[in-house]
Amino acid sequence: MIARKITYRGTFNQTDVGLIYDITRKNEITGQVRSVGGQEVQLNLEGDASMIKLIQHQIERKVKSAITEKTVEPIPYQYYVGVTLLT
Repeated sequence: MIARKITYRGTFNQTDVGLIYDITRKNEITGQVRSVGGQEVQLNLEGDASMIKLIQHQIERKVKSAITEKTVEPIPYQYYVGVTLLT
């Protein structure tokens, strides 16, 4: 089990943010999806490394045109329950 902070930068509308949240929620992982001013979406995810990679690939395929930059960094466990959307 790992914890990662994935930050996507670009131009995101509410539909894009909703789609990112839905992808994350459907993969049954714990964490947080946070939209920062329509120019950044942060995902703090905890779980299996393969599930986190799967979520990244699905997001990048669905909102490819909105993403200009991506960073991934390890974070300490927060022991989230479910997935939370913060806007």
